[in-house]
Amino acid sequence: MLRAHPEHLGALVALRHPGLRVATGLVPDDSVLRAVDSEAVRPDAVFVAPDAGPWVVLEVQRGRDPDKAWRWPLAVSLLLDQRRVMGDLVVVTTRREVTSWAQVVVRHRGPLGSVLSLSPLVVQLTPEVAQRLLDPSRPELAFYAAWAVKGDESPEARAVIETSLTLTGALPPTLREAQLRAILNTLSDAMVASLTESAMNLEDIPESPAARALRLAFETRGAARGKAEGKAEAVLAVLSARGLVATEPQVAAVLGCRDATVLDAWLRAVASVQDVDALLASAPRR
Repeated sequence: MLRAHPEHLGALVALRHPGLRVATGLVPDDSVLRAVDSEAVRPDAVFVAPDAGPWVVLEVQRGRDPDKAWRWPLAVSLLLDQRRVMGDLVVVTTRREVTSWAQVVVRHRGPLGSVLSLSPLVVQLTPEVAQRLLDPSRPELAFYAAWAVKGDESPEARAVIETSLTLTGALPPTLREAQLRAILNTLSDAMVASLTESAMNLEDIPESPAARALRLAFETRGAARGKAEGKAEAVLAVLSARGLVATEPQVAAVLGCRDATVLDAWLRAVASVQDVDALLASAPRR
């Protein structure tokens, strides 16, 4: 998400560090940085000003990684050498312990007292921050709110995710589908199953805004070609979001189905099955 939308980085930094502003006009650059001995350093993303000027190394850090004690100084040094101006290392995380670790991991002292240290700017996305990311005027930031509560299955987290889905529903169709996939990819299987069941429950009246956003995103691509194909596309969308890979014959079987009873059965089962074979086998027998 951040590689595709570098402008989001400025919004996240300003949220946690109101007095700081990321330089405007930064564009994605090759994030493989090479030293003279061909040693490669691969941060998650590198953004640079079109001309010589500011740069940002971005790391989305899920946990501690001792190798970063050596890799981060090397990446920063390479860019400092190439562009002749100091930029920033920004670490985005949802975990408090990663925040503490990132701020001190690069502290090296030589036997004679020489010191090499690097203090990144850490942006920690917490459940409290998630509420501030649910901004109707910036629906594209709803993904980061959902990410901030990933792994949490409490009612409060569920409310954040449902609001994220509702705001996502306000995006244009192409952006909506991409953001929906991104949100679903951050969630546990149990949460995805619960949300999908709500979205596909045809007896749930009135339909919640979050369920409607989820259902419409699943069905949009195929809706213009018929309701059955829209449901088939929805089945494949949930499989993709859960990381379940369908073979070409399996994809053809789903897209070729026009039996509403079978498609509805698949929609109910797709959030919890362990593989695509089990999904296809869940269809009611005639």
